[in-house]
Amino acid sequence: MNEIYLIDKNQEILREEKHSFFQVSFLKAVMIFLVIFDHIVTWNIKSSIGAALWERISIPVFLIIMGFNIGLSFKRSGASTLKELYTKDYFKSKIKRYIIPFLILYGVSTIIGLIMYGFNWVNMYNNQYAPDHGIINLFIGFFVFWGPGNWFIPVLLQSILIMPLLYYGFTKYPKLTLILCFVIEILIQLIVFTFLGERPLPSWEKAYILTVFMTSIPFYLSAVGLGMWFSFGHNFRSKRNLFIWILFLISLTYLIAYQFFGFRIKINGVQLLRGDYHFLVFPYSAFLFLVVMALLPENPQGKFSRAISLIGKSTYHILLIQIFGLGMVFAVGGTHYIVDVGSGPDIILDVIVVYTIFISAGILWYKIDQNKDILRRFLYYINLFIVFVSLFFVIFLAKISWVPIPLLIIIIYAIAAPITKFIIKKPLKTRTLGIMTAFLVLNFVLAALYIGVFSLMSI
Repeated sequence: MNEIYLIDKNQEILREEKHSFFQVSFLKAVMIFLVIFDHIVTWNIKSSIGAALWERISIPVFLIIMGFNIGLSFKRSGASTLKELYTKDYFKSKIKRYIIPFLILYGVSTIIGLIMYGFNWVNMYNNQYAPDHGIINLFIGFFVFWGPGNWFIPVLLQSILIMPLLYYGFTKYPKLTLILCFVIEILIQLIVFTFLGERPLPSWEKAYILTVFMTSIPFYLSAVGLGMWFSFGHNFRSKRNLFIWILFLISLTYLIAYQFFGFRIKINGVQLLRGDYHFLVFPYSAFLFLVVMALLPENPQGKFSRAISLIGKSTYHILLIQIFGLGMVFAVGGTHYIVDVGSGPDIILDVIVVYTIFISAGILWYKIDQNKDILRRFLYYINLFIVFVSLFFVIFLAKISWVPIPLLIIIIYAIAAPITKFIIKKPLKTRTLGIMTAFLVLNFVLAALYIGVFSLMSI
């Protein structure tokens, strides 16, 4: 029995040392589909289909994977001190992976937002989800041109600062660090309940400050802590992970009561826990994470697995492009929900189009970021965002009006570009790409003038 244990333990160590797990890519791919689902389907529908037990697990699973992946990354680096963990290379990789794409979309979305709101900054700010987030929130990672899912970006950016310290704690005092993750999160919830409970506070206190708390990494620390704990061993049958079975049963019981019986923990009529994601919810998703890690193959071969892995790698870019796209939907319609009770059969086509555009654009953006040539990457950015925005306007205008020729030219360009790529099978010269990009920009400007995008909100 000891020999069998040692063999199993060695095999697990070897698996952990590999650079990636297909199971993680699979989970990320599935979860990003659920994130988009969450943002396009109204609560009238979600509340009636048990969403808390299957659809609302997306963010908890992402938080767990966040801790799991960074834990594995630090293990592979061999870093053991804070000086070795907080390195120039660490911050450089995070800036490249997360902050640069965020800043790119910040600029692009703000420009498009201003165009859609007639270059009226105040009008854009006052209509794009305000007053639920205010000026103070713009400094923590919210886009001026807000879109659903934006709240997760501050959490992600803050994790860059806290992850090395958290990992250091797990290498020195793993059990204590995991317990502290739960304790800190519970304390944050108690602080929010005590000072920002349901009482007549001024709106800037109740909405703005509450948003700051609920978009901070400590508010979700137990999920990240569980993920990092699993990075040191994710066998759900091992002795070190037996506690998750108990927490899973508690979490499952809570979610069933919460979803189907309207159970809420209240003190003097005031709800104790804020948000749908907290320490009573995360163990359920953590257990599902371990089950998937145990049941799915680690390194399958084939086109399907490669496609899943690509989507998994692109989830951050897909999230960003989804925030932007549904932000435009919100600007036009006043809501980002496109599926509601009473929606007709044609809504199925809309959903397919939304998924196709967001997933494809996110993957393309991820691939563009792998290009080491800065000039070509810049030109590709222009191509991607002009085509993406043009697709939105074509879909919108086709439903209420006519589509101008410049927009149709952009769409034809978007269709012809990949076809040409697969026929020629070699990249265009930078000069040729630049000329084509200039042609694209010209048509986009003409399209804006034709359809009066500068006053689109009045259509």
